[in-house]
Amino acid sequence: MNRTGMSLIEVMIGVIILALVLIPSLNVIVSETRTVTATRDHLSAVFVGQRVLETARTFRYDFLDADRYTAGSAEQKRTLEWQMINDPAKNKMTVNGIDFKVSDFKIEPVKNKNDPSAAPIMVLMSYTIDYIGKDSHNHRLDVTTALARQE
Repeated sequence: MNRTGMSLIEVMIGVIILALVLIPSLNVIVSETRTVTATRDHLSAVFVGQRVLETARTFRYDFLDADRYTAGSAEQKRTLEWQMINDPAKNKMTVNGIDFKVSDFKIEPVKNKNDPSAAPIMVLMSYTIDYIGKDSHNHRLDVTTALARQE
């Protein structure tokens, strides 16, 4: 008797081998998709950080630090620091469906060690970007940079 077809056992062994190859491959694909999504969310946070830095560059140097002015004064409300802390239009942004919040915003003048009485020519700006990613986890990006007075 000459059998040219495959028995049920042979088909089941073939399906099991195929499953053993495909299931780990699918796990890798799902894992990589999560990684790509997390990277996209992080890059969006970096974009928000860059946007804050570009906003800072549009301000006159004298209007970066709120502590230079009397609390509650009109001049203080024109400073970047005051606006980033108090104005939701400046400290909240949505990118790719994710809400980003700029918090812990601080501007500190850098004193000249050789001449402490001289006006600072540089400030340190630091802030945090908080967001909930597509993975439903809280994320935080800390940013610190220096801005120099343009002569």
